[in-house]
Amino acid sequence: MADSTAEAPGLATKLDILVNEYIAENPLSKAASERASQVLPAGNTRSVLYSEPFPLTLKSGTGPMVTSLDGHEYVDFVSDYSAGLYGHSHPVISKAVSEALATGFSLGGVIEKEAQLAEILCSRFPSIERVRFCNSGTEANTYALATALAYTGRRKVLVFENGYHGGSISFNSAGSVNPMNLPHDFVLAKYNNIEAIKPLIDDSIGAILIEPMQAAGGMNPSSKEFLQFLRESATAVGALLIFDEVVTSRFHFHGLQGAWGVQPDLTTLGKYIGGGFPFGAFGGRADVMKLFDPSAKGSLGLSHSGTFNNNVFTMTAAVAAAQLVTEESLGRVNALGDRFRMQGNDIVRRAGLTQISFTGYGSAVGIHYHGGMSAVLRDAFYFHLLRDGIVIGRRGFISLNMQHTGDHVDQVLRSVQCFVDEYAMLL
Repeated sequence: MADSTAEAPGLATKLDILVNEYIAENPLSKAASERASQVLPAGNTRSVLYSEPFPLTLKSGTGPMVTSLDGHEYVDFVSDYSAGLYGHSHPVISKAVSEALATGFSLGGVIEKEAQLAEILCSRFPSIERVRFCNSGTEANTYALATALAYTGRRKVLVFENGYHGGSISFNSAGSVNPMNLPHDFVLAKYNNIEAIKPLIDDSIGAILIEPMQAAGGMNPSSKEFLQFLRESATAVGALLIFDEVVTSRFHFHGLQGAWGVQPDLTTLGKYIGGGFPFGAFGGRADVMKLFDPSAKGSLGLSHSGTFNNNVFTMTAAVAAAQLVTEESLGRVNALGDRFRMQGNDIVRRAGLTQISFTGYGSAVGIHYHGGMSAVLRDAFYFHLLRDGIVIGRRGFISLNMQHTGDHVDQVLRSVQCFVDEYAMLL
């Protein structure tokens, strides 16, 4: 349906009703937000969680559900922005962490589980021959870039519009500068566009950093052909190709690099692999990673330290969580996401609604809102789902986890259908 500015106030009025209901039903979250705002800028330390008029304050999570401070229970389709692949309080991980309580918390030395975890990751991902741990995906990408530039002896890094590689390596459209970014010599290119990139790749490029599917950028998958072009181009000019698989490694047992048969020089990991604890990793070719080995011939003796890189809880949770990650378990969750996308698009298509679409890959779903009232539509959809006991990322983010079932997908699809029935005529 075409946008109608004459009917737009109807949608805005509907949104006002939903927001007022939300405020009335969540007084404890409102009070918690007001309190937090006295000591935390915007009341949080994670910008993606900012939400007007105030965010839900959560007090617990079990399986696929979260419970707010006001006692409302929601089916959680945020899954901690893909980090919560196992759902909440998975018994396998909880048991392992409970046992770790008896071993000591901060040992300050090498522990066996870091080698166990490294073996697991090197066996899963084709490109990783050696790996090092850190505490977040942001750190992993920071270290991978520094490693690549040290190895190549170059300064320029090819990155892509709408790419997100952490709080200090993120990009919007061409010409938009993130003041929080690291001071690398970034060359910004169009994602998934071979012809636009050809003139930008030469022997001044030291690293190419890309997500095989842009997650924060709207669940926008790359094509295999585009990634293969980058692989061939990096080889031709002597640059290192880095795949940021912090999110996309959950789509296939061998990551999207394994699914599509395109092997980078370095891979970064994070989020779900830590089993719910802070985690990041960067690894790749042995000849590149030996830069961190002071005993290796030809090593640059690069230093990479971090007090909690091998902390007992993350290493323990990650090794336990790895038992849950199989081709079958990932395939089941991916199939749920595929069904949601297909049926969600069918619902809006049958209604003639062109202002909403669903994209993504496997267990990741991006919701896109189009037209002049897109912001109002986005918020109306978000608060409508909350009213139905379903929480998603307000920007249009859905991530399924291992605790979701077909019944949960049916529940959210029914809510989508109700939303379309109620709002389509206002657009």
